[in-house]
Amino acid sequence: MKKIIYGLFLAILPLMNAAAENEVKAYLSGDTLFYNQDYQIMPAKKIKKAVYYGVVKDIDDNNIATIAVYNKKDQTLLALLKRIASGNEFGAKKGEQCYYYQDGTIKETDVYALFYDEKNSKVTSYLVSEKLMYPDGKVQEEVAISYKGSKREETYDRKGYFPNGSIQFHETRDVKDAYSLTFYDETGNITETPNNFTPYMTMPEYPGGQGELLYFLSQSVQYPVECQKSGIQGRVICQFVVAKNGKIEDVRVVRSGGHPLLDKEAVRVLRSMPKWIPGKKRGESVRVKYTVPVNFALE
Repeated sequence: MKKIIYGLFLAILPLMNAAAENEVKAYLSGDTLFYNQDYQIMPAKKIKKAVYYGVVKDIDDNNIATIAVYNKKDQTLLALLKRIASGNEFGAKKGEQCYYYQDGTIKETDVYALFYDEKNSKVTSYLVSEKLMYPDGKVQEEVAISYKGSKREETYDRKGYFPNGSIQFHETRDVKDAYSLTFYDETGNITETPNNFTPYMTMPEYPGGQGELLYFLSQSVQYPVECQKSGIQGRVICQFVVAKNGKIEDVRVVRSGGHPLLDKEAVRVLRSMPKWIPGKKRGESVRVKYTVPVNFALE
């Protein structure tokens, strides 16, 4: 008799502004680049669809390129981006990224750090802090972000402020998914959370919730006959991306179940899933990585 056990856990990793594949091999001072509205580089064959363009202003001694990004229509400065100029980490974000209001005052700063992924032998860029500003230059919101464990589960500590500088809310989430939110009035007293409050991060969800996902898996996974006959059991850990439109993309095995047929079946089923409800950051849909372990066990 066969028995298939499912478990779920998140690799909570918002993929904001994921780097688009492009034809550039290294940044050089004076280079002109073209971007879509998400600040992703557009390949040469699609530059007509670009809404922004960038100019590489300089490359410092640490191999970090500073790229000034402008609106194609009115040439107003939109952002100053920091990217690794060349090498294996080419194009990765590092350091402070600045975004501007139309009048040139700072609208947002995001700080990125690089982490080495030993399993995949590559460096990945992670957002570690954000700061949003009012048009007058006062802090509107600040977020400190950290990543725990080998799966880089995200934790954050978010604070919002009234225009007078007093705290408006304090929102936190830890690696065990413990969530807290406290709202304050302008005099500093705790008050009820307004109905229009937007959480920092809302995770993607299978239609109907986790119970429906487990049911889908239980009805869809077919234990490979060869593995059953040979008594082969295993736990396949797969990772995929829930795209902005809820589509499942980039399904891959991050840890084999011990047999190619088990791995193949787990990937097949995950690719067949219907669209999810996408994850959101501050109310806007974002790409989010999700990890699902599937246990194949015989009784």
